[in-house]
Amino acid sequence: NEAVREVLPFVDQVLVMTVNPGFGSQRFIETMTAKIRRMRKMMDELCPLADLQVDGGIYAGNIADVIYAGANVIVVGSAVFNKTATPTENLAQLRQAVAETL
Repeated sequence: NEAVREVLPFVDQVLVMTVNPGFGSQRFIETMTAKIRRMRKMMDELCPLADLQVDGGIYAGNIADVIYAGANVIVVGSAVFNKTATPTENLAQLRQAVAETL
């Protein structure tokens, strides 16, 4: 925490990975929601204009939780590019979920 606090005043963006990096289509690690909240709190204090980007396992069913936790930049890959629907349909679902959140 102290190491992060030291550099936060100098950053424009922070990335929180919510999966183990290395390959796609992983499930969101639920305990990361609390980590996103803690990071947003520190950022509000030390770099309030910086973006909080979250990447990993985000889909229409959990995007609201990620936004409520404090993320303002969301990375989605498998939620858009998968075999359940077309990318256009998947993106529409994500947009709808975000619209309902805001």
